[in-house]
Amino acid sequence: MFRLLFVVVVFALSGTCEIVGRRRAVPVIHLRGSHYEVGYDVGRTFSSLIKEFIATYANLRDFEKEYKTEPGKEAYEKTLANMKERYPYYVKEMQGVADGAKVPFYQLFLLQLDDIIGTINDNHIPRNDTGGCSSLGIQTPNEAVLAHTEDAFSETLNHFYIMSAHIIPTQEDRDHGAVEERFASLCYAGHMPGYTMGYNENGLVFSINTLSPMILKPGNTPRTFITRALLSAKNLEDATKILTDEGLGAGNGCSVNMIWTDENGERSLYNVEMAPDLTSNKSLLNIKKFENDVLIHTNKYLRLQLKEVDGPIIDSSNARLEAIFKHPTPKTRDDLQDILSDTTRQDFQVFQEKDDSIIKTIAAGVFDLKEKTWNIYINKPNASEPVAILPIRFTNIGK
Repeated sequence: MFRLLFVVVVFALSGTCEIVGRRRAVPVIHLRGSHYEVGYDVGRTFSSLIKEFIATYANLRDFEKEYKTEPGKEAYEKTLANMKERYPYYVKEMQGVADGAKVPFYQLFLLQLDDIIGTINDNHIPRNDTGGCSSLGIQTPNEAVLAHTEDAFSETLNHFYIMSAHIIPTQEDRDHGAVEERFASLCYAGHMPGYTMGYNENGLVFSINTLSPMILKPGNTPRTFITRALLSAKNLEDATKILTDEGLGAGNGCSVNMIWTDENGERSLYNVEMAPDLTSNKSLLNIKKFENDVLIHTNKYLRLQLKEVDGPIIDSSNARLEAIFKHPTPKTRDDLQDILSDTTRQDFQVFQEKDDSIIKTIAAGVFDLKEKTWNIYINKPNASEPVAILPIRFTNIGK
């Protein structure tokens, strides 16, 4: 029997597009069911939020313009066909969101394509991408913490929710490779879970940083599908296989920050840089394990050698890295929260809260593996209380 438990934390929906400023609210929904059922109830529950975001998100208008061109339509159809072949159950999940929210499926799929469709007619032309997520991690005998600012276009402010799901695939979906999943992930309205921050019950906590290779691969797997699949990973080897995506490979780029906890309670800290491989049908990966140093990542490649975009995403990354390295080497959770809260620069801030900023920090997350909690802040984490504290459950370890 399908059961739905819905929890909302200090949250209100409005049918208007009224500008209400930064709200200290974290909507959380708990779900159980098949991919389609879970998607449907997310869409049904957050219909107003999803519709408002779709109506106001300026980038989607650009995606739709590209979609109407011949190369854009071709890239859309090729990518959709490949995802129906590789991840048909995630396509069903997205269809469930569209049906539940009563919005067109194609708009939600365009959101997953992101810069793949947004640059389809100028893929080889220098572009000014924008980004702002910062991730820091420490792994010591006394501390295991992953801290992250979730930064996005200003329209995303107040347009997100946390999805805590137990996916029980249908037999048809199992026949296509789906597995049972238990996870929690922050989601932008109308987007699939995975491409932000969260954890699964196999021992993984993670955060994502957008990266912008100059050359993308339309038709290949969007990073949002790869990070959605990452929520099912059982261990680092499984995660590496998902990120490699043998046979297609990533169509665009990102950085994945992970702390894995094994059956013995031992923890390991990793960063993975992922990019399209222009010479083969798989993702280009660089995996680094952090044992005695601090994990620090923003929105630029630090190890993979490839051509990136120019412009604000790199300028912002360099500025934030400079601000981060002015702090003493972090050794505790409080140290990480101080760094995440840095607003010392006038151009680009680690915690981006300026009213005129195109990119804003919509939330900050701190995963404390010692306490087994996911603390979510709307304001600076060193000067405010978390709006929500979610338990981290690794119930699948040892099974």
